[in-house]
Amino acid sequence: MLEGINSIAIYGGTFDPFHNGHLRMAIEVRETLGIETVFLVPSACPPHKPQQPITPADHRLAMIQAAIAGIAGLEILDLELRREGPSYSFQTVMEMKETFPGSEILFLIGADAFSEITSWHRYKELLEACDFILLPRPGTPYEIPFAPGVCLEPKEDHCYSLGNMAGCSYHLPGGRKVLCPSLPVLDISSSSIRKKVLSGKSIQGLVTPEVERYITEHALYTGQKTEDRRL
Repeated sequence: MLEGINSIAIYGGTFDPFHNGHLRMAIEVRETLGIETVFLVPSACPPHKPQQPITPADHRLAMIQAAIAGIAGLEILDLELRREGPSYSFQTVMEMKETFPGSEILFLIGADAFSEITSWHRYKELLEACDFILLPRPGTPYEIPFAPGVCLEPKEDHCYSLGNMAGCSYHLPGGRKVLCPSLPVLDISSSSIRKKVLSGKSIQGLVTPEVERYITEHALYTGQKTEDRRL
């Protein structure tokens, strides 16, 4: 962690539902890099998933709250759920910089998503606004942390400690960093959980007991229509 500066990380996603893979990754990132707080930011309208049906925001928010209750260093922000229009990451980062002036911002992003970042809204400004942490994904090659058209240079004297986790970091053209720590990853996906619930199979061990109970109580992912209450 940068000495004298608080560091916070943004971990965004639809979290539909929020599962143990999300939870464990957030904890691993915080402990590995010594980050003060990891903010979980559920998306309202992901611009890269315009046709995908998404569970109402109030349910996704409630599941995250249930999963992280009592876990130090993990918090939730609903700023994208309150915002009209698509959930653009650049806008989220800029709002976080205004909300937490003086803090060092890190943006968590899957290695697969980073390879497509040049298609993101105002991506050049996003790459200059904060540092990035590349997250490994099950079944996704992780050894090439670059995006076409984005030049990265190896950086030996990175400011963040990777602790005992083998990893590397790179310079972005504007001077920001891309950190590539070696992190354990649980092979769990939200889509597989939704399919299991729909087919009546158990999801024990894939989500926390609190999230499992919430899904059951509200009949989520069963094909029944759920109400979307505005936040």
